[in-house]
Amino acid sequence: MLIDLIILTNSHHDFLVWMARRTIKTILESESNIEFNIIVVESVKNVEREYSDLCQHYIFPNEPFNYNKFLNIASQYCKGDWIIISNNDVSYEYGWLTEIFKVNEARPDIESFSPKDPLLFMSCWGNTFIGTDATYIEGYQVSKFLMGWSLVLKKSAFDKILPFDEQFDMYYQDNDYAEVLKINGIKHALVRRSIASHYNTLTAKVLRDEVKPKMKEDELKFRNKWKIYT
Repeated sequence: MLIDLIILTNSHHDFLVWMARRTIKTILESESNIEFNIIVVESVKNVEREYSDLCQHYIFPNEPFNYNKFLNIASQYCKGDWIIISNNDVSYEYGWLTEIFKVNEARPDIESFSPKDPLLFMSCWGNTFIGTDATYIEGYQVSKFLMGWSLVLKKSAFDKILPFDEQFDMYYQDNDYAEVLKINGIKHALVRRSIASHYNTLTAKVLRDEVKPKMKEDELKFRNKWKIYT
């Protein structure tokens, strides 16, 4: 089985390079029997080829960073039956993808998935599912069911939703993704036994003054597009 892995990275700091390499390595080590077609899209120009030893495609778009545009560029290099879209700051546990495949085998009508971050899951759900045998939870709400930092979807679903809306160049692309799934009738689920930990970058944790206006701008784009004002 061939799986496409798309990672967008910004290698302007050694720590971010280390995090991105760690993300790729945890995926490779977690599923050693799967062949990956790894596509890294780099937003820093003239950087050393930090990921050439780990990926099949290392792409430097000759234009400013745009999250969804860079995903559209990466999609041209996809050739597997499944696509993983991952942030560059995620650590994946052994067998995380196998658990997603198990759910899809039982429920082939679900075509989009996210793994579970244990800390985030507890903050969102608390003790709701303790003692239950539910292996997955269906829904579209971002950060509760749908994790924008890690998405796994079948190629059939991926082809339906392309291209990604390039007006979402930095934030709210995951909210837009959720709405696109809905209008295309593509079901999404959070898989409880698929474990991955998301380590937010310092920029995401500390909302610096220059970040806040951009988030508000992208939120307004999202609300205007989908007529969601509450």
